[in-house]
Amino acid sequence: MTTPLIRSATKRQFLVQLGLDLNDDRTSQTYWMLKDEAIRAYEAQLQGRRDLLRPEYANQDPPYAAAHFTAAAFSHVVRSIYSSATPVTRAYYNLGRTSQGDNWVISWMLYHVCRYRDGRNIRARSREFHADDDLDDSNGSGSGSSTSSMTHTAGTFYDAARNVNRR
Repeated sequence: MTTPLIRSATKRQFLVQLGLDLNDDRTSQTYWMLKDEAIRAYEAQLQGRRDLLRPEYANQDPPYAAAHFTAAAFSHVVRSIYSSATPVTRAYYNLGRTSQGDNWVISWMLYHVCRYRDGRNIRARSREFHADDDLDDSNGSGSGSSTSSMTHTAGTFYDAARNVNRR
């Protein structure tokens, strides 16, 4: 087991926490294997599922953010991803198991799949869907200092802490 990361941690922080070498081409392949499993689970089990939303989001139109789903629904998908994992991805998922029965590795990846689907992320709209091969921390320091909780788009910005769009 490794120390859990928060879901909003950068891709760089995620890879480092898993002990992956940022300069190794196999790291990208491993990342995409993990991500592919999360994408497939999202599409099969969460995408467009209004019945899995928390009550305060019941009338919202898709796409949905990870925070819109009930904890039970999100946890169910995390367990599903773990149970159907390949031997390669299962080794990384085993690093993410917590004493509470959660899995921060799968939760982080599923959160980011939702993030790139929910329409708020400016990068997801400006490039190929899910094209986040670049490291989120653009200054290369690994500190995450370039990642903000606010995303700016066309006269408005998304405030992730409050889950609202503002002008």
